[in-house]
Amino acid sequence: MLTEKNVIVNGKSMVEYSFKGYNFLVDPLKDKKFPAELKKVVAILEKGIDNLSSVDRLQLLNLYNAAYHTSGKIEGIVSLDSSATASEFCKAMRKAAENNPAHICGMCYDYAQEHSFKGRNVRNRHTLNLLIMASVEFTKEELAILPGGILVRINSSGDTENIIYAKNMINYTFSHPYGRVGYWAKNIIPIIRACDELGKPENLVLIQSSPIIGKVIPLAKYFDYVFAVFATKEDIEEALKNGACECNGRKCKDCGFSCYCRTWPKNSVIAEYLRGVNDKTRKEISERARERK
Repeated sequence: MLTEKNVIVNGKSMVEYSFKGYNFLVDPLKDKKFPAELKKVVAILEKGIDNLSSVDRLQLLNLYNAAYHTSGKIEGIVSLDSSATASEFCKAMRKAAENNPAHICGMCYDYAQEHSFKGRNVRNRHTLNLLIMASVEFTKEELAILPGGILVRINSSGDTENIIYAKNMINYTFSHPYGRVGYWAKNIIPIIRACDELGKPENLVLIQSSPIIGKVIPLAKYFDYVFAVFATKEDIEEALKNGACECNGRKCKDCGFSCYCRTWPKNSVIAEYLRGVNDKTRKEISERARERK
């Protein structure tokens, strides 16, 4: 059941909607379209998954938002995103980061964006995306109606919530065979299980993100690359000497979309320099990361 209550946020009157643990914050004076779409999604899901008609299922996908990026790091790429705020996996990772400053989820860019001054609409859309894709397992034929592109990023924001979500992303990739799809994840178990059941599409590149800064984790089944963040320039240089490939926050187009095109050497570590912290914090994180190796 969808509930709503009036709340005051930063001196503004807002409406908070809740459904099955997913929360949405709406400005009733500005957000005219979103509440109606949310209510439509909830009305469909409340019928029960086994009772959905083909029209219901296609309506859900029509309310899913795939974004095309015209600027930023992934300029020129379509992304299928979820919410770092709403994801239960992401919540658990942020909790784990409270006791470990070297845990990357304590510095989550996505979470910060979703809670920025202009991030409320992004958070609502990402949360609705997550609710749809984590609730209903769609077919390849149904997922083919979603936008595609030459290059697609799965989870530019958020992570894989459950096996339903993972199977939807795998089947989306099967249904868009002419695009190169890069799928980043820390929550790898649902993806492995989805690939065990459905197979791994030829055009899918799986990238396993290390949750600990400075730690290169073993590459899991089906995954092509490990993505790891390093705190200091010295740590980056050491990783590169050990064979890692350099990302360092460049726009993907500036390195030739190497992750998506699988032009890095097989099983490579992709190294990125930690952004947004001062030198003192870098040193502390680097030392903590080395202690935990």
